[in-house]
Amino acid sequence: MAEPCSGYRQQPDGKPTVQSACPYCGVGCGVSIQYRHPSGNLKMIAEVSGDPSHPANRGALCVKGAALKESLSLPNRLLYPRVHGEEVSWTQATAVIAEKLMQTVAEHGPDSVAMYVSGQLLTEDYYVANKLMKGFIGTANLDTNSRLCMSSAVAAHNRAFGEDLVPVHYEDIDKAGLIVIVGANTAWTHPVLFRRIQQAREANPDLRLVVIDPRRTTTAAQADLHLPVANDGDVLLFHGLLRYLMDHQALDQTFIEAHCQGYEALAEELRHEQYRLMACADALGLSRTLLHDFFTLFKDAPETLTLFCQGINQSASGTDKANAIINCHLATGRIGKPGAGPFSLTGQPNAMGGREVGGLANQLAVHRGFDADSVQAVGEFWQAPKMATRPGLKAVDLFEAMYEGKVKFVWVIATNPVVSLPDSRKVAEALSRCDCVVVSDISPDADTAAFADVLLPAAGWGEKDGMVTNSERMMSRQRAFLPPPGEAKADWRAICEVAQAMGFHGFDFASVADVYREYAALSGINRHAPYLFDISELASMSDEDYANWQPQRWPLGRPSHLFSDGRFPTVSGRAHFVLPALTQDAGGELAERWWLNTGRQRDQWHTMTRTGHIARLAESESEPTVYMHPLSARKHQFNAGQLVSLNHAGQTLLAKLALDGGLSAKQLFMSMHWAGRFGFDSRVNQMVAPVVDPVSGQPAFKSAAVSVSAAEVASYGVWMGQQPPPFETDYLSFQTGERVHFWRFACKVPLAKAHLCDQSEQMLVLDEIGSGPNRWAGLRMKGDRLKAFCLVSEQPLSFDPQPYTALFDGTFSVRTLLRAFVALTSQGQTPSRLVCSCFRVSDRQILKAIEQDGITSLHGLQTQLKCGTNCGSCLGEVQSLLKQQTTDQPELRAGALPVRASSVTEGEQA
Repeated sequence: MAEPCSGYRQQPDGKPTVQSACPYCGVGCGVSIQYRHPSGNLKMIAEVSGDPSHPANRGALCVKGAALKESLSLPNRLLYPRVHGEEVSWTQATAVIAEKLMQTVAEHGPDSVAMYVSGQLLTEDYYVANKLMKGFIGTANLDTNSRLCMSSAVAAHNRAFGEDLVPVHYEDIDKAGLIVIVGANTAWTHPVLFRRIQQAREANPDLRLVVIDPRRTTTAAQADLHLPVANDGDVLLFHGLLRYLMDHQALDQTFIEAHCQGYEALAEELRHEQYRLMACADALGLSRTLLHDFFTLFKDAPETLTLFCQGINQSASGTDKANAIINCHLATGRIGKPGAGPFSLTGQPNAMGGREVGGLANQLAVHRGFDADSVQAVGEFWQAPKMATRPGLKAVDLFEAMYEGKVKFVWVIATNPVVSLPDSRKVAEALSRCDCVVVSDISPDADTAAFADVLLPAAGWGEKDGMVTNSERMMSRQRAFLPPPGEAKADWRAICEVAQAMGFHGFDFASVADVYREYAALSGINRHAPYLFDISELASMSDEDYANWQPQRWPLGRPSHLFSDGRFPTVSGRAHFVLPALTQDAGGELAERWWLNTGRQRDQWHTMTRTGHIARLAESESEPTVYMHPLSARKHQFNAGQLVSLNHAGQTLLAKLALDGGLSAKQLFMSMHWAGRFGFDSRVNQMVAPVVDPVSGQPAFKSAAVSVSAAEVASYGVWMGQQPPPFETDYLSFQTGERVHFWRFACKVPLAKAHLCDQSEQMLVLDEIGSGPNRWAGLRMKGDRLKAFCLVSEQPLSFDPQPYTALFDGTFSVRTLLRAFVALTSQGQTPSRLVCSCFRVSDRQILKAIEQDGITSLHGLQTQLKCGTNCGSCLGEVQSLLKQQTTDQPELRAGALPVRASSVTEGEQA
């Protein structure tokens, strides 16, 4: 077991606990691991729950956080180093990596090597990787998957503030009068934070919520106003808002004159007619009344928070979008004070920590760039023999250079670029062309691991110690509470051992605390500079202080907000207004084709390598699914449940079609998670072109233009068992079950019953079963036990796995099978839909409680079913179902009062 100093505590009930931090999103929730007995055995962990003492979540967890204990039991764990597929010792693997690095640099120069790392890394991992590459190998080709989610916000902060700084605290939610959420389905992507917003609305009925999103998401459904702005219309929207504020004398001229620069150039642009309210509304396709209501709410709310995330960042104009938002806050002086400010929501648990360290290719270290003074200061501190002096390759460019043969060595750590990067098939080809690929991961099943020449077993969450920084600059400890299995090793230690094998000094850290102390000391170079990031007082912290660290925001000991004194870390001490370019969307291409928007599901994480094996998290979206508006589906003669083909630039993807009335007519939505053994060939990023923001290098994941057609399918089916289907398919997906697994498949040619035969097992075929057209079932038996079950139909199957699971328990009965099948098909029922993942409450259960039990209130449903009482991410859906069935009920949005409808006249536009 980990050392007792790793947050080990004895509770009043006598059970030991460890405090740690959740490894998923950037909310940075604290978790508490409670043991039955401190043996270090996974079976001795009694519970993983929210830590009520942590300020980020105050004990709450979302459904993924609540399933952390289950996530620790990976079905296939990487345990030992491998070189070309053969297990070797760490000494051998380290020597191979060191030798290949030195050889590649000697023959092709330092820029022929690269590292591609992750916001899943701990700060100490990031630090040693950054030090090795930029100070000792001499290249800045170290980038991170945070490039894919946060780099546009980073660039916007730097342009506006002079440094990558987030000036908002979570406590500001409770003090705000208006919360604007832009490009984020916060109820699903940051559920605990959204629950905090819900609670703030319950406490303050005057608090208004505006959601700006092209989809009517679960978040948008709970807003007072929803603005369905089309693709990349955000700059125009916020330009229009600022013009409206100018016209209505709602700017803080005193703040602008005393603390900002660049306003006049921006104001001159905004005087054009296209930014007047009516012109903006028409250009954005919004109701003039709706836009006026939003502008008025913003004008009249001194305490305004604007939360933005991937809908802003993941764009070819993401940096400009973020700066357009920041401009509105600077112009109104709504920054550096309680309840107000622009708030970039971080996607990963330590994306912020990676930014602090310098984990982006265009950063050097501790918020410093590649100016001569910074290169000298960092180099002197590190005593570095070969400092990088210019920015390196950003993620998309890095893999393009690899494809072209310019990058010949890459070390990929804790990320899966074969799935997560745009044009993912080309990324796979780039890795296959690379001379040497090193991959550090916890699972050999990650898609990128298949390309590894050297595969290293990494310690995972619960097995390693370190620091992480969340969205509000809160530094928390992830603590070890389990021993690493096999020979899995912390990433910082693996990197240091390679550095030492290369003969480099300065990597002989005795502990993770040693690494952190050095990193903190390095930040001291900012003490007399305009930069605000300086945690150098932690350079002298003891091992005990590090072990017992409790969450704190930096700058340490500062109770007030950043910029509360009106000073910014720029040369002039003033914030910069930035004049963003007014960009258009993909224009004709999107007009002629479908607009594919991609994003996250509530219950999965990234490429599913850590959550896909958890049965209860697999229930809400059981296979790769593309969503379309019902009227669009009807117009193009598509049906829910059928398999459709998405096509882009010669690439084809198959996915099940589902209907979503929250989409616009030509918009599609698909989750980015499906990959590997869960999604096989249906990963969505093969549809996304490698178009990036010119400032940040962040890809435009939400703007793909695709065509859609019905897939050629002769047989739809579901295979149930412990092993995958023994026949070839044209489409395949995998869903974990608690006692049996499910493979959904489709074939272009009819599936013959003979394909199911296996001489070692008995075979039973039931023809024309149920009411479906040409539907049949095949069963594989071994004695009186069911080993596999296959359901096949000419038409899409409406399949609910629940009734079939019990068939694999004990002695099999055909009567039981027929009863289960008839129950599903006799009345043409569709499968129930999971609404509340935390307590596994379906729409059918909710409707039954309303219709049969007479429940007519949200409180009644929460009391009986518990839905919406944990993370709150399902409250919108619960309320919608309740409202549909109780039309006589008053407005059910908790803490929300309707915004008064208003008329807009020409005179109000002046």
